[in-house]
Amino acid sequence: MKPIYALLPDFVRAQKPFVFREIVRPQFSTDFHFHPECQLVYVVSGAGTRIIGGSVEQFEAGDLTFIGPNVPHVWYSHAARPEVPQEARSLALYINPEVVLHQLKPFTNTQTLADFFRQSERGLCLTGPTREQLVPLLTAMANQQDLTLLTSFLQILQVLVTGPEGRWLNPESLLVSYAGNAQSRVSRLMRFIQDHFRQPITLEETAAMAGLQLHSFCRFFKALTQRTFSEFLNEIRIGFACQLLQQSDLPVTQIAYESGFGNVSYFNRSFKKNRSMTPKEYRRLVQQVNDKVSGGLPSFPV
Repeated sequence: MKPIYALLPDFVRAQKPFVFREIVRPQFSTDFHFHPECQLVYVVSGAGTRIIGGSVEQFEAGDLTFIGPNVPHVWYSHAARPEVPQEARSLALYINPEVVLHQLKPFTNTQTLADFFRQSERGLCLTGPTREQLVPLLTAMANQQDLTLLTSFLQILQVLVTGPEGRWLNPESLLVSYAGNAQSRVSRLMRFIQDHFRQPITLEETAAMAGLQLHSFCRFFKALTQRTFSEFLNEIRIGFACQLLQQSDLPVTQIAYESGFGNVSYFNRSFKKNRSMTPKEYRRLVQQVNDKVSGGLPSFPV
């Protein structure tokens, strides 16, 4: 198991202010990790679950998020329909906040930017006009270099510091950045949940896997995610169920079991609590949206 701390080679070799990458893989799947660089991520294609600090949400193509330094995060694909390949493609802009602030300081007041980097430890999902400005800039960077690339980067910083529109993913009181005390444990834990959420998982076996006594594990997990273990596990399972409801004709009963729920009634109650509608209502709503879209897989947000 790889440690949770991620070392980005481009920043090790040189003190670069930023690095842009277009990432194309068969699916989103890495270790739950963190690094001292900030990260702006635009999902071009693919869908699944993203975890940023204590935030657990479903994502799809078009998702745009900004993650502050040392904030643990991961994107997971859910292969709901293996027979329908879905390329996982994203545009990622990695920013070294210390280098950026140092290099810009002789030319401008960097306090607003420094405040944004600090605040971004909460994680930010960008929407509205901010998203509309940032997506074309990120997309253009894939074919740029030298001064043109630098110009786009500076424009992105300008958009981010002038009142970005979106929603914070974690409460202000939650310190989601990591100094590294529990790196290996958190990485093992998140990988275990991702690999086994469709199977029966007990609190006791998960605590044992993490190497903690039961009461210590409960405190550790609540501090990590701001949720109980059961609440967190249900969110992962319901996110997977949403994709099965979208992308298959399986009956709700089978979807409940495929998603890791051993009881259909409990699945229905949990789904309604999490999505404010029943699984059947969700599927009908998805179908109504799909009827208005010609071709392709559904684009209904989960």
